[in-house]
Amino acid sequence: MKRLILAIITGMVVITLLSVGTDHIFHVTHVYPPYGVPMFDAGLLLLATAYRFIFQILGSWLAAAIARSRASAATWTMGIIGVVMWIAGMIAMKGFGPAWYPLLGAALSIPSSLLGRQIYYARHRRQNNHLNIV
Repeated sequence: MKRLILAIITGMVVITLLSVGTDHIFHVTHVYPPYGVPMFDAGLLLLATAYRFIFQILGSWLAAAIARSRASAATWTMGIIGVVMWIAGMIAMKGFGPAWYPLLGAALSIPSSLLGRQIYYARHRRQNNHLNIV
């Protein structure tokens, strides 16, 4: 159980740090509006959605790798937590952007987590097959 909790926490921290870090870079380089200014530009919001999707895949892959035999539980849990966090963000940040952005993030949270799990499983199978051949 400890390994599962560690996996989930590690995955979530990685996703958060990468997302917040990338956001910060875009804010200070003036790609995004200054902090506290609402953002309604669809192109910029799709950019944010794209890198968050990739970071969610990466974080879920990492969680699956740490959880090993509990990879499925780790990634499902992360996907569900992601949905909750996106919805909480939508409520907390009401008026700072269009409603479709956090709804899209919530809708992509579980698929991105499951994709991270599938990448872990595929890599794990390849490594095991390679070890069996040698």
